[in-house]
Amino acid sequence: MSGTMLVDGCWRSSGRRAEIRDPANVDEIVGEVDLATESDVADAYAAAAGAAQAWRRAPATERAAVLHRAATILVERADDVARGLVREEGKILSDAAGEVQRSAETLRYFAGEALQPIGDVLPGVKPGALTLARRLPVGPVLAVTPFNFPLLIPTWKIAAALAFGNTIVWKPSQLTPLTAVRLAEVLADSGLPGGVLNLVTGTAREIGDALLDHPALHALTFTGSTPVGRGLERRLAGRGVRVQLEMGGKNVAIVLDDAPVAEAARAIVVGAMAATGQRCVSISRAVSSHRLAGELREAVVAEVARIRLGHGLEAETTMGPLVSADAAAAVLAAVESARVEGASVVTGGARPDDTELSHGHFVAPTVLDNVDPASAVAQEEVFGPVLSLIGVDDDERAIEVANSTRYGLNAAVFTCDLERALAMVDGIEAGMVHVNAVTGIQPYIPFGGHKDSSFGPAEQGKAAAEFFTELQVVNIHPRCA
Repeated sequence: MSGTMLVDGCWRSSGRRAEIRDPANVDEIVGEVDLATESDVADAYAAAAGAAQAWRRAPATERAAVLHRAATILVERADDVARGLVREEGKILSDAAGEVQRSAETLRYFAGEALQPIGDVLPGVKPGALTLARRLPVGPVLAVTPFNFPLLIPTWKIAAALAFGNTIVWKPSQLTPLTAVRLAEVLADSGLPGGVLNLVTGTAREIGDALLDHPALHALTFTGSTPVGRGLERRLAGRGVRVQLEMGGKNVAIVLDDAPVAEAARAIVVGAMAATGQRCVSISRAVSSHRLAGELREAVVAEVARIRLGHGLEAETTMGPLVSADAAAAVLAAVESARVEGASVVTGGARPDDTELSHGHFVAPTVLDNVDPASAVAQEEVFGPVLSLIGVDDDERAIEVANSTRYGLNAAVFTCDLERALAMVDGIEAGMVHVNAVTGIQPYIPFGGHKDSSFGPAEQGKAAAEFFTELQVVNIHPRCA
């Protein structure tokens, strides 16, 4: 490979490179990545536009076969890809291996979707006429993907786009570009024609304008922060570009007083601390009645005490570092702000004392108590291992607190009472609500939120077709007039 950018089926270098360092040990250089120029972006769009007609007309069986082969190749390279992901992003090896497996499953799922019906046969407008409503590819798609799931999130965007006949320009996070290169290698080696997938690695500051302003852009699918997502929405308004935004969350777990506290605490801590809290679906608020608050706090702290910080490749590690120095600093600043606003730090809230961790971006898993629901730490996404405990008087107040933020992505309810569970589900403003669990993401299940967490059609499952295709109605009259 001559470079880390894939344009028109060929790997290329810009001649300018940046180092990628291990977030668990910044003295270790993981690799280097090319920094794309505006010229590289223009070439990527030209390639995507040039390949668009042939790919949209390719038999569905051909598109499905490419995705099936990609899944097989990814599984064959699973260990190498997972280990590289750990060194680049910081998550533990079991999580990285799970991400690889789920990415392969996603490729297979959308291979199947490529062979599903693409429309409906409707009653004709007159006797003997045939009316069809079919779905067509939207055209070149820009995919902008985040660091936290550098394999899975790109896979569910790219696999869906390819299955439905679209070509792609892909800009991955500048924090995790090497994993993006590995996925692009897999797809290229699966027989994907040149120009169908084009990968440009670099910084938004240098190539953002070129990516957004190109006339070949027909659709943008983005996962990242809400401020950035809303800025993209405003930037593209009025141009006829389709926009799909998956953004932030301030996700809540409500523990009702009939729930088994130990089991709820275990699930909540996993939901809050997995992937070092760097997931848009991470649980960041745990709400319970004042009567239950002390018992829940003790159970949560006991679960957090079992977490072992370290490098993700070490077998005993259960939580890795934050992805960058800026990310770690932002988490610590959020904790300090919470202190100022009256919250108490029950555990964590600082960098670990262990000198072996001093070369990484580590922050101890943190539990805050006495958190004001209106405070910044309870309202804004922290994106780190911080859980806020909030006490309320009753179920109605629990729902009010759950809905008090601008976000509406993920929520959990713990109870043995089905009637109360259904009332909670009905009252919570979130795109995904789980009862006695904190998440449940599979390729066949739609993924998306409400309010400031999402914009546009949901991702994954049958819902994916809504964004990556557009409707065409065809009326066929058998006789010439």
